[in-house]
Amino acid sequence: MSFQTGFLGTDASFITDLTLVAEIIFFIAVCVGVVAQRRGRYKLHDWIQTPVVVLNLLLIIFVMVSSFVGQRVISTLPQRPTDAYYLVVAVHAALGLIAEGLAIYALLAGHQILPRKIGRLRYWMWATFGFWTAALIAGVATYYVWYMQTPETVAEAPVNELIDAESVGETAVIQSFLQNFAFAPTELTVTAGTEVTWVNQDGAPHNVTFVDGSVASENFFQGESFATTFTEPGTYDIYCTLHGSPDGSGMALRVTVLEDNEANQAVAAAAPTANPIPPTPTPAPTVAPPPVELVEPETPEQIVVGLVSFFDTTAPSDSVAVLLNGIVAPEANTTLAAWLTDSQTDTFFPLGQVQPDGNGRISLQFTDPDGRNLLGLYDGFQITQEPQFDDDPTPGTAVYSGQHGAEALSEIRAITVVNGDAPAAYGLGARLQTEELLRHVEFVQTAYDLLSIADAQRHAEHIINLLGGTQGEHFGDVDGLHGVQNPGDGFGVIPYVTVMRETAVSAANAPDATNAIRIHSTHVEMAGSNALEWAAQIEAAALQIVAADSVGDIGPYVETLTQLSSLLLNGADSNGDGEVGPAEGGVFTAYQHAQYMGAVPVFGNQ
Repeated sequence: MSFQTGFLGTDASFITDLTLVAEIIFFIAVCVGVVAQRRGRYKLHDWIQTPVVVLNLLLIIFVMVSSFVGQRVISTLPQRPTDAYYLVVAVHAALGLIAEGLAIYALLAGHQILPRKIGRLRYWMWATFGFWTAALIAGVATYYVWYMQTPETVAEAPVNELIDAESVGETAVIQSFLQNFAFAPTELTVTAGTEVTWVNQDGAPHNVTFVDGSVASENFFQGESFATTFTEPGTYDIYCTLHGSPDGSGMALRVTVLEDNEANQAVAAAAPTANPIPPTPTPAPTVAPPPVELVEPETPEQIVVGLVSFFDTTAPSDSVAVLLNGIVAPEANTTLAAWLTDSQTDTFFPLGQVQPDGNGRISLQFTDPDGRNLLGLYDGFQITQEPQFDDDPTPGTAVYSGQHGAEALSEIRAITVVNGDAPAAYGLGARLQTEELLRHVEFVQTAYDLLSIADAQRHAEHIINLLGGTQGEHFGDVDGLHGVQNPGDGFGVIPYVTVMRETAVSAANAPDATNAIRIHSTHVEMAGSNALEWAAQIEAAALQIVAADSVGDIGPYVETLTQLSSLLLNGADSNGDGEVGPAEGGVFTAYQHAQYMGAVPVFGNQ
């Protein structure tokens, strides 16, 4: 069966739309044949009816039967006899089989292949016409229910707490997870009456949507959950419209619901259940520390000994790199200790004892075990001299130290830590939303490989909405099929990058900005400018995919998305020097140099 989207503007595939149009044409031909028969033009009647009956039989065998089986109508209808989704197609199938059977008999008897021993042939012809008409009406009704009727969105708000099974009496409650962009588990067996709660553990939004349209949750976010109760036995295919597809690819799940009895309860209890695991973090590219030579002493007496820079390991700015040179060895019976400091709260965080090597060099890396944003918590650094066996938790005498200026740091933190005007800090938000965009570019490529224009256009809409945010020019139900779908936080990659560049300039213009801050601010501007140019081209290609009539038209635009989305995030080493410089970079380079702006210069006064 073709995966191409239809041409009637609904959720149906190309083959389904073609089948509907063919059946309408067949019915018109049958009507013409009836008129010809009534006027005595029997040869014209035979010339019309014979190919119609044969072609209709082929459609039944090769299209309708596979759809009937694929939607598990036979197995599900007995458990859900009043469900319009299954009932209407069952009526259509029954009427259609009767009509086709009568038509085949009338055709064979009319050509004298079968004897006319069962009454007058014209009565069979009129019966055929009646059932054919009823089957067409039922077929149109099936098309409406399956592909045009909007699923009723579940109005329940996502819940944040798990439901205690004891508090709901005999109702069984099962917890499942949305983690690492997959349902966990991907197959679930329960008994009728069981409530299933899905908890989102990913940083991106997800939803729970039944393929048959009976349940469609709103998007819910990390830490939130959605619950529904399976009341009827059957098999239910479920997917996330943002990260999966109805055909079971991507983020999808199958739930098998058994009748509620003791034997089936044992079967369901024996089925594997999911254990929550931490989401797999997106690996951060390896970055070099900022150059020390950009740091200038504030007074002639100061000696620049190095930098303390911040970078991502498993969480934003959760790590520090300390690189110092020219460090004098501690006095006898003393040792050196490294500390992060915060002048606003007068707090200290110990990084541990340090010892310079024979060349007076100290190299230390630390990652916070709780994933805290260290750039947001601390604005200074100290190397202190401590007694060798000191158990005092407070710092001793500082021999090397560094302190950020408050005004410049406030702007830098708006890029790298948090701000009140957007869901995330501008640089961090740009990075996270671009990483999400890359997922949907992969989905577009997969849909193109599978010849699914509908899925390609659905994920192209996601890309458009991720880029522009809710205030973007093209934000909305771009493909016109599934309502507005936005897997992002609503602010948009383009607004994030735009405001990141503006904020970097503000930091550089702060009265306490250092030379290093001003230089790295220009780097943020350069990489951000590249990102905006690539983002505009990606948006244009995604709009072309949405506007395309067939999957054969979108190849060049899919290639554009694949090439430019990688550049948008990571840039490219255009000059072959082994590094992605600011003039070659994208969103991550801009974010990286914003972190460089937050590096703490360390001075010595010895």
